[in-house]
Amino acid sequence: MEKVDDDKPYSLEMEDRGEYLYAIVGGLKVTPEIGLAYWKEIVDECEKLGRSKILLEHNFVEMISMSGMLEVIGPVAGMLKGRMFAFVDRYENYDIPEAAKGILRNLNVKMQLFRDVGEAEKWLLAN
Repeated sequence: MEKVDDDKPYSLEMEDRGEYLYAIVGGLKVTPEIGLAYWKEIVDECEKLGRSKILLEHNFVEMISMSGMLEVIGPVAGMLKGRMFAFVDRYENYDIPEAAKGILRNLNVKMQLFRDVGEAEKWLLAN
């Protein structure tokens, strides 16, 4: 697993698992700036590896606010166009991601929420 720069307010580890990119991102709190930054890193890695599927394990103590999510959803959807991703939150903060899922699907990004990494992987590999 590749560990990325320690000078950031979040940690990000990524691993090429062949059919998809596995990423673990975490920290204390997601802000719009942090969300945009880690998504850019993940999408850049997908581009480099030629991957269109992402399994994101979210490990932030505090989820982004609803207003923060609405601020970044457009740019994130633009980055994720043509990709699909499975989302697992270790802290089980699913209200905001559930709202994001509806918006992203309307913007033609295939996303699904999971409570288990194994189930998320099965879904990614089956689609």
